[in-house]
Amino acid sequence: MTEYWRDVSLEGKWKDGKGHVVLSRVDWYGIKWLDLRIMNMHRAEGQTQHTKHGLRLTVKQVKELLPVLVQIVDEIENEDEKDEREKT
Repeated sequence: MTEYWRDVSLEGKWKDGKGHVVLSRVDWYGIKWLDLRIMNMHRAEGQTQHTKHGLRLTVKQVKELLPVLVQIVDEIENEDEKDEREKT
C-alpha cells in the first residue's frame, strides 16, 4: 500500500483527531485499486488503523468519477457564492 494523501476527518465520530481520511494505492487480488478510507487514530501502536469505513475503486471508475467530482465542486462553490451575495 502506498499512501498519497491524508487529512483529518471532519465527520461525526471521527472528528477531533480520532480519524484521518487516507487515499492510497493498493494492489489487491491482482488489481490496482484506489483506496479511500477512514483510519482510526486511537488504536495502539502496531495495531491496524484501517476501518471498514471506506471504498476501493478501479482506475476506470476513478477516471469516470473525476469529471463528476469537478461538477459537484463547481455546483457547491456556485451555491455558496450565491448565498454569500444574498446575505449582503
